[in-house]
Amino acid sequence: MSYPILPRRVFNSPLIEYANFQDGSHINLIRLIKPYANGQAYAVHETTKSAFCSNGMFKTYRRAKEKFNLMVENGKRESILIEHKTTCNF
Repeated sequence: MSYPILPRRVFNSPLIEYANFQDGSHINLIRLIKPYANGQAYAVHETTKSAFCSNGMFKTYRRAKEKFNLMVENGKRESILIEHKTTCNF
């Protein structure tokens, strides 16, 4: 299975929310500074070992937040969650 590779633009955009795990992995919810023409304005980036987690691009905050929360729950099955915070970059 091939997982989506996020474009460079994602990593130059503000972080909305993050979750860090004991094994050093993380999950990030990111708001793109400049959304794509197709409407994609949010991204979820992860480095967990969970087979059920993958990077993704989303048009709405609601869908991105749902994916982020699901990935955090799946990530907690692989490692202990040590920090989960929301930033002021919304």
